[in-house]
Amino acid sequence: MKILAIDTSTSIFSLCLKINDHEEIIEYEAGVTHSKIILQEIKSILKKCGLAVSDLDAIAFSSGPGSFTGIRIASGVAYGLAFPHKIPIVPVNSLEVIASMANSKYIMSTIDARMDQIYLQIFRAEANKKNFFPLVKPQVIEPSELPQLPEEVTNNLTIIGTGYELYKKQFNDAYLWINYLTVNVQTGLSSYLAKLAACNLPKEFSLREILPQYVRNKVAYTIEERKLNANH
Repeated sequence: MKILAIDTSTSIFSLCLKINDHEEIIEYEAGVTHSKIILQEIKSILKKCGLAVSDLDAIAFSSGPGSFTGIRIASGVAYGLAFPHKIPIVPVNSLEVIASMANSKYIMSTIDARMDQIYLQIFRAEANKKNFFPLVKPQVIEPSELPQLPEEVTNNLTIIGTGYELYKKQFNDAYLWINYLTVNVQTGLSSYLAKLAACNLPKEFSLREILPQYVRNKVAYTIEERKLNANH
């Protein structure tokens, strides 16, 4: 099984070519240069493994939430590579990719959404640790308005992600009553993405459900909003 996994949902460029149990990974801080490097890096990783795009069994990408531009780049490139060869495309929720780094039954996955907000979703890990059932929809929230936990979450909870790392005090205050664990986000985002994709491979090429998950419909504050925030 040969899967190309692309994650450009953050400033980190992460690319994984999974060939059965072997993985080749390219990952580094790319800032806003994803569009300039992505095709060359894909060409490089395929060449290193002696493969062509047509040899791939699937192309996976982190579908968001995350950087609006990064998500669009990944989805566009996945489609552009897959369409001529009718290669199955596997979009994977970015919050689920992060949740798969934790080892608990319940995982609260978070991403810094900028603009003083957090992307957040809560999952229940299935027994095989390969599938993650969402207990709530992905959402964007203020750090001061963290959601209540689902009733079934009374223990065995891990909170992970850049959203938590930025707003630890707010999380600690909101969930003081539960003894939760925390885990740092690991390197190799695309490796986790590839593993999740391998567990949920579609049988054929399809455009169904490959659209990015933006969650929020705003990229940045307006000038007026920035002025208002500066006065608070």
